[in-house]
Amino acid sequence: MRVTLIFLRSNFLSMAWVYIEREQFVRLCEKVGVSCAVREAICAWAPTVTNKFETSRQKLVYRSPNNRYEAWAAGIPNPDSNKGKSGGYRIVYFIDLVEGAINLDFIAERNELGFRDEGHRKKDRYNEYIRGLKDYLKTLE
Repeated sequence: MRVTLIFLRSNFLSMAWVYIEREQFVRLCEKVGVSCAVREAICAWAPTVTNKFETSRQKLVYRSPNNRYEAWAAGIPNPDSNKGKSGGYRIVYFIDLVEGAINLDFIAERNELGFRDEGHRKKDRYNEYIRGLKDYLKTLE
């Protein structure tokens, strides 16, 4: 299932970002139990992302050798919980700079990623996913 919405970016004249929820993202949203309000917030947030700089909640995890694709990991808050940053979601998306498309590919609850004292299995799964995404983007280029 692909959902495509077109948004105009204010800092690129006549450049339109195409918003794509990849199948894995949709399945993970259902598995994690992401509410409709959060999905709508993600849909509104995605066109505002920029690839110009990193922030504390948005990190570049991969740039393809020919600079066509960039993969980013971002943290977004969960308004349904009162836990602040730790109660939010981690989203991984990649940008096709030639076609101007934002592809949402991964979502997980922040506390399910194993970055505290939960052990290394969850963290290893997340890191394996990132390695697989990098390999996938290399094959696309």
